[in-house]
Amino acid sequence: MLYITQVNYKKRLLNKISYLFWICIWTLIILASLRPEFVDSYFTENYDVDVFYILSVLSIISLVILYFFSLIKINILEKKINALISAESLKEILEKIKDK
Repeated sequence: MLYITQVNYKKRLLNKISYLFWICIWTLIILASLRPEFVDSYFTENYDVDVFYILSVLSIISLVILYFFSLIKINILEKKINALISAESLKEILEKIKDK
């Protein structure tokens, strides 16, 4: 996901603030996934960790990934719509200039 974020930033589908935000999110997810064993033993000894906890964490991660892809698609569509609107408005302006 870090690579996909980098590619979309280079394609100018993400601005700098969004890019930094998503890099931080992906880094936090990676760090949470690569936690040391003493963290797991701490939670199993002090808290009642079950399958529901693991599934809820995985579902939150998958929702974040789906949101990211949706955001990229929305940005792509927004750029296409802006280009179409600009082209149409320029076409109308040129037609008005030709008529005069």
